[in-house]
Amino acid sequence: MKLSKQELEAVIAASPRSFVPFNKLVLSPTYQARPENTAAPLPLTELAASIEAAGLLHNLIVVRGARGMHEVCAGGRRLRAMALLVEQGRWAENQPVPVLVVPAEQALMASLIENVEREALNPAEEFAAFARLIDGGRSVEDVAAAFGVTPQVVKRRLKLAAVSPALLTLFRAGGIGLDCLMVLAAIDDPTRQEQLWQQLPEWNRSADQLRRLLTRAEVESDRDGVAIFVTLPAYEAAGGPLRRDLFSDDGKAYLQDAALLERLALDKLQQPAREVASEGWKWVDVRARYVYEDYVRHGEVRRARRAPNADEAARHAQLEGELETLHARMEALSDDDGDENEYATLEADDERLQAELNALDESLAVIPADLMAQAGCVVYVGSRGTVEVKRGLVRPEDRDAVVQAARQATGGEPAAGTALVSLPKGGARAVHSEKLMRSLTAHRVAAIQAELLLRPDVALAALTAHLAGKLLKDGFHRYRGGDDALTVSASETHEGLRRESADMAEAEAWKLMEQTRIEWTARLPTDGAALLPWLLAQERPTVIGLLTFLVAASVTGVEGTERERQSTDVLAQALALDMRRWWKASAATYFNHVSKATTLAAVTEAAGANAAAPLAGLKKDGAVAGAEQALAATGWLPRCLRTPAQLPETGRARLDGEDSEAGTGGEPHGEETLKGAR
Repeated sequence: MKLSKQELEAVIAASPRSFVPFNKLVLSPTYQARPENTAAPLPLTELAASIEAAGLLHNLIVVRGARGMHEVCAGGRRLRAMALLVEQGRWAENQPVPVLVVPAEQALMASLIENVEREALNPAEEFAAFARLIDGGRSVEDVAAAFGVTPQVVKRRLKLAAVSPALLTLFRAGGIGLDCLMVLAAIDDPTRQEQLWQQLPEWNRSADQLRRLLTRAEVESDRDGVAIFVTLPAYEAAGGPLRRDLFSDDGKAYLQDAALLERLALDKLQQPAREVASEGWKWVDVRARYVYEDYVRHGEVRRARRAPNADEAARHAQLEGELETLHARMEALSDDDGDENEYATLEADDERLQAELNALDESLAVIPADLMAQAGCVVYVGSRGTVEVKRGLVRPEDRDAVVQAARQATGGEPAAGTALVSLPKGGARAVHSEKLMRSLTAHRVAAIQAELLLRPDVALAALTAHLAGKLLKDGFHRYRGGDDALTVSASETHEGLRRESADMAEAEAWKLMEQTRIEWTARLPTDGAALLPWLLAQERPTVIGLLTFLVAASVTGVEGTERERQSTDVLAQALALDMRRWWKASAATYFNHVSKATTLAAVTEAAGANAAAPLAGLKKDGAVAGAEQALAATGWLPRCLRTPAQLPETGRARLDGEDSEAGTGGEPHGEETLKGAR
């Protein structure tokens, strides 16, 4: 219970203030409201530094003890901080300490008042106070020394003090966390800080999401392999712009010139590339990163095991014998529950011997020199910032020569010779890159999700088909031992679509699903245990509506390559999906990412050869602009976004309680069939 202000004033008025030498003070075992052994283990270094710099600003509350001693009943942490100063030789043992001497019968009350009536300083006020100290002429180093913190801590608080006043007000009210505030502090523009915060949906206002938005076009110095390889000092020395993360303890920075970073990496890779070229390869490519799509049509030369010489054969046999003996001893120790220390020693020996045997086997696997002369390598930076080499790649134009060399290396036997070379299956090069395919099919998944919101009949049928496929295809076998009442599993895929396509957040299908999610999140109880009772109390349309949304949110089907059939085809057919409603071909969404030949083929298909002919003589940029204009009103879709021929009409089962017109939103959007759209 809080004591009244009048009682506190009475205690203070009746108590004298004086100074007592530090060595005459002891922590009271009787009159503390918070005994020493229950106090929170707070750090003392900052408090000790501030006491040394400014003196003890708040006196201790004490009672007189025996033999000239004084017992401290309020201010125990300050007493321990002063003890630290004395122990470190920064204070004299008899340093005078200001105290308020209270009668023993009022000591516990005074201790309780000090702890109960105290109000902690809001962190926002602390940030502002640090800023005022600097504005008043104090240096960062002086302020850091006065409070026992590093200059970096002072700089962080100054940065937080400069955050938008509106956001600081929100922080004081608990509407934004300190972790989010630290991310926003990386931006110097208060207006931009507020805009970034407002961009986040209320259900996902997290520091990680803020950081993703802020660093979308930047390279992380400590996580990107190329940045680690180039090193931050080298990038800075080359004049590369960056943004330092003031709140990182390891000097993290965000690099803002990706092109410069790549050039520096290529320069640094030249020497390793020369060393690799000296091995005898026909060609060596130097890349900052290895892009699989660039080499998907390349074959690969396989290693062949050469015969070991006498020394290698003897060492190989010796290693195998030692390992066999070692394993027998380890097995015996394990069976007899033997000495753990001996077993650990044997394990270490096992790892050492096995590593040597693997290295010896690796040295015996070589690529024949004749094949090396027709193949090449890619020297690049790996994900951990180290130089990596992809050896033995065969360019399409060198396939015949490599196959011939392989046959000669194996005595002219075709079957054995071609085994030394792995060649990709023939066929035309893929029209769409993996990245573009994933972006396009992600938009298709988003559209199917949005269409499903209007078709609870399809959602219910899709869920039933999924369960039947899981539970009936292999008889009646079941997984056992789970804690859940049902063994239905599902994964939310909606949020992941943003990672597949840079413009997904602007897509109408994605925004419709996002808005629906927000609405359902607001309606549902926050306690998971209350969810089933809540649903049981709802009308059937509400339950069906939620089920429909959840089924839609679980739709998957992002593809990296173009296939004859997609996993979402059946759903697309059931919904009569028309992607013209959800996606439009433009320079940004399509033409910038495909070849000029593919662009001209699209114009020819959608608008005719006469429209494509004038674009053939233009450079890529001009052809893209012309294609965008020519196809603007055609509704043309790439093949991967077209819905296959519709399923035969079988009617639809009507849900109990459903209006006769409910769920008809899946009807085709417009009856006309645009050229090239299907």
